[in-house]
Amino acid sequence: MHESLPLTIFQTRPYLLAYRRHFGAAKTFHRVRVDNACAFLMTRGHTAKRLEWWGAGIHDIGGAAYASPDSAGALWRQVEALARDHHAAHLAQLPEQCQLVGLAQAAGWQVTDAEACPVLELPPTWDDYVGSLGKNMREQIKRYPKRLEKEFRVTYHLAETDAEVQQSLTDLFQLHGKRWRARGQTGVLATPRRQKLHRAVCAAFLKHGWLRLWTLRVDNRPACVLLNYSHGGKYYFFIGGFEPELMRWSVGTCLFARVIRTAIEEGATEFDFLRGEEEYKYRLGAINRHYKTLSYYQDSPRGRLLQRRIQLENYLMHRVYLAFSAAHQKKGQ
Repeated sequence: MHESLPLTIFQTRPYLLAYRRHFGAAKTFHRVRVDNACAFLMTRGHTAKRLEWWGAGIHDIGGAAYASPDSAGALWRQVEALARDHHAAHLAQLPEQCQLVGLAQAAGWQVTDAEACPVLELPPTWDDYVGSLGKNMREQIKRYPKRLEKEFRVTYHLAETDAEVQQSLTDLFQLHGKRWRARGQTGVLATPRRQKLHRAVCAAFLKHGWLRLWTLRVDNRPACVLLNYSHGGKYYFFIGGFEPELMRWSVGTCLFARVIRTAIEEGATEFDFLRGEEEYKYRLGAINRHYKTLSYYQDSPRGRLLQRRIQLENYLMHRVYLAFSAAHQKKGQ
């Protein structure tokens, strides 16, 4: 079990406030604090109330942190007491070795497998990283950027000003949407409210030095955009988009190589690809980190209603992630 569990970038004040500002309607937010531990949760619904992590449905990692097993126990008692005031609680994406997992199981909660997050442990140098890859990927990560530069004028750009961030996000939304529209779907970045959230989060993270928003341009047009965050010595890849017409040039691999190399040079210890078991993540050297979901349902008509509703929501969300993964695998990005 984890003796301690630190906060991730999704539990930082800028992220939490941005989420509340753009998605806080009809929700109540809770900061649960005890000595050396905290959790960030929210209540959804009025007649049938459910307890979830603050930001659930958009971010990929549950919102709890503690400094010791004792503080984890004290935190769990507060979380469980809050959950009893709801018809259901659904706390997804906790690391499987989190102390709260065992405490929930002992309290009679349902503990089920959540979606794995592929994570790349970063070595001290770029050469060490390349040497750790399989033979094919090792050759591709060297050859593909050179091949691209022979055919096009290529630039790699990290957004460092507010204007650059907003333009790179516009490019990201367009590229991501283009690929999904080609499949007859809208994609997870299509709604104006989601776009506004990501613009607000990126603007705030830029001020704190946590944003790593990269664009690969060929012949002065955006070919690939990767949205990453850096926090606590770790990189988080949140989402990306690429030009479908340039699929055969493996622009995603080219840009990932640049981003991972920069992360290593900055001294990051890991590169978390977050949810989604797309094949390209494993070719880049990632290994699954396993997560659990903690669930409690009141033995009442509203509790059973929420149980059926949450099961349906999870099924539909899983279908979306399967479609997203298949799109990446089909296009070799």
